Amino acid sequence: REDTPPNSEKMPVVKTGDAKALGAVTYTSWDGYVTKTAFAVDAATPPLLWRTMGVGQASVEKEGESCVSAATALGQLKQYQALFADAVEGDVAGLIAAIEAAAPKDPAEIIAAEKAAEVQAAADADY
Repeated sequence: REDTPPNSEKMPVVKTGDAKALGAVTYTSWDGYVTKTAFAVDAATPPLLWRTMGVGQASVEKEGESCVSAATALGQLKQYQALFADAVEGDVAGLIAAIEAAAPKDPAEIIAAEKAAEVQAAADADY
C-alpha cells in the first residue's frame, strides 16, 4: 500500500532515488499461469535490489514490488534456468550477470544493523 510508512513491518526498507531496470523474465507454467518478474536497483550506495512480480492466469492480473537479496533473486533465476528453461521468456543469464555486477546490499543485513544500533543506543543511554 502506498500509505504504509517505510519503517513498517511489511517493507522496512525504502527505495532510494530512481530505479535502474536490470531486466525481466516471464515464466509460464504448464497450466497457463504466468509469473512476470522484473528486477531493478535503486540509487543507494551500495544499491538495493527491487523485484516486481506480476502473476495471473494467461496474463498479469496482480502485481507487487519488494526489496530482495541478490541470493533470493539469483536462486529464483537459477531455478528457472536449470529446471524451466523451456517455459521462460527473457534473458535469464543476462539478468543473472546484471544482478551480480550490481552487487546489491542485502536488506536483511541493513535491518539487522539498524536493530543492533538501536540496542546499542538503548544500552548507552542506560549507562
